[in-house]
Amino acid sequence: MAEQTLIRGIPADSKEEVNVALALDKLDLAYHYQRLVGLRGVRGTQVIDFLVFTVPKPTPLFVHGEYWHKGKKAIEDELKMSELAVMMAKIWNEPVIIWTEDCQTVDGAMATLRKILWI
Repeated sequence: MAEQTLIRGIPADSKEEVNVALALDKLDLAYHYQRLVGLRGVRGTQVIDFLVFTVPKPTPLFVHGEYWHKGKKAIEDELKMSELAVMMAKIWNEPVIIWTEDCQTVDGAMATLRKILWI
């Protein structure tokens, strides 16, 4: 990304996140981008890529690439997602992941989002 793209006024972390945001917009789903859970700088705090306002409860959505989220890092990711699921159990749906291979295009992201968000 030569030019920094913004999602809801926040600099996008990747082109895949831009594709997911555009897909969510096309699917007419409201969302928060880079939603902080906890207090910045405090152990256990997480940043959720997208909090999608699905019905009846919002769904935390993470955009993961194999380079950063496989191997040893995968164990840490699973732990964080489990903690988030327990902490927000009555308020949010279980967290879901869209892999970068599934959001290389806006159309690909839309197809995958329909499956993982059950829409």
